[in-house]
Amino acid sequence: MTTKTTVVLDDKGLPDGFLQHVRDFTAIEVTMPEKGILLVTLNRPDKLNAFDEHMIREIRSVIWKANFDDAVRVVVITGAGRAFCAGRDIAGLDYENNLPTSGYRAYVRANHEMFDDFENLEKPIVAAVNGIAAGGGVEMAIAADFRIASETAQFLLPENQLGVLPASGACSRMIQMIGIGRLKEMVMAALPVKADEALRIGLVNRVYPQDQFMDGVMAFARHLLTLAPTAMGMAKHIINMCQNVDTETGRMLERLGQSILIQTEDNKEGMRAFLEKRKPAFKGR
Repeated sequence: MTTKTTVVLDDKGLPDGFLQHVRDFTAIEVTMPEKGILLVTLNRPDKLNAFDEHMIREIRSVIWKANFDDAVRVVVITGAGRAFCAGRDIAGLDYENNLPTSGYRAYVRANHEMFDDFENLEKPIVAAVNGIAAGGGVEMAIAADFRIASETAQFLLPENQLGVLPASGACSRMIQMIGIGRLKEMVMAALPVKADEALRIGLVNRVYPQDQFMDGVMAFARHLLTLAPTAMGMAKHIINMCQNVDTETGRMLERLGQSILIQTEDNKEGMRAFLEKRKPAFKGR
């Protein structure tokens, strides 16, 4: 006898989950240009792809479903038009800035949870920074696992000009990424960073000319498809956690992760492929 589940599933059999699920997107476009690669395009070009609560809801819905969809192996996020993302839509700030302090913290937590979703997805996320990334747009990019920039890209944290600071991950995530001195230049002095400088200081992984940009992004995404998915997801978790723990705890996490991975089919396939001098065919199991 089987008991009918109370879990709400969509037409693909994936769980809707605990968030308000979105089926019709207005602020983003979601496509799969190649097998295994999910492309999310922020689609408010007239607003430089600034995110409002609608875009946050749509992005979180996509990332949630990607957790369960075996067809998705890599997620690429980019922007429509000349910007990657200009951060929080200023039209929404009037409301949240007039909330009482506890209400403000609760409301803004939705921003933080969207970026946390990026870090918690056990699949690689590539931020394809095609143009300006400002404020929360920078924070979105640094929450991804990899950042690939067009040579026209620019990174800016201008919050000081509004009398505030970037408070959705810039200070906490970037300090180890680029160092305290460079971070203070971006946050306190509000100095922009161009693509070539971003590559030099470790803010991005690669830079491509504009006419080769998406080709370079897709080539990198295809490379990720050749690797062991479960091992990548485990490595992502452990690397992210090791930013915040002591080295002994970090080594313990590495041992725990490895003790799981050595039991997988992918580990056995990788060992066989190595001995047989062929490319492995990983299945994510």
